[in-house]
Amino acid sequence: MTGTREVGLILLGALLLGGVTAAVHPKRPSFLGPPDEPNEITLAQTSAASAKILWVDARSDAEFVAGHIPGALSLNFDNWPDAFPKFLDHYDPSQRVIVYCSASSCQLSREIAEKLRASGVTDAGFLKGGWEAWQKEHSPAPRTP
Repeated sequence: MTGTREVGLILLGALLLGGVTAAVHPKRPSFLGPPDEPNEITLAQTSAASAKILWVDARSDAEFVAGHIPGALSLNFDNWPDAFPKFLDHYDPSQRVIVYCSASSCQLSREIAEKLRASGVTDAGFLKGGWEAWQKEHSPAPRTP
């Protein structure tokens, strides 16, 4: 019985030490939110380099026509064969390519950015929050009477 008790005490001590380390270590991972993705870009990160960004809208053509980030190009899986050569005409390797879709839950921007990287566009990322985040940040303030 003492062997089992010793093993239990060792496990309890290890759990306590591990918990304390996870709570105070400067390089601990965040357990409260999703991990940061290396190619995810926030709107705050785009403001300083806005002149060197080529925006790509991964939403449907109809959504693009209804509204998009000024200067953005439409590039999605449906129009890829026709739109990718047009993208290359506008692409400058010194630019950062940022792809967006409708919202944070939309995966199209990640997938199009990945396809662009696989096609040789090394600095392609995706916008956190997508079109919804852009609209929220750039919508005019409501008027008060």
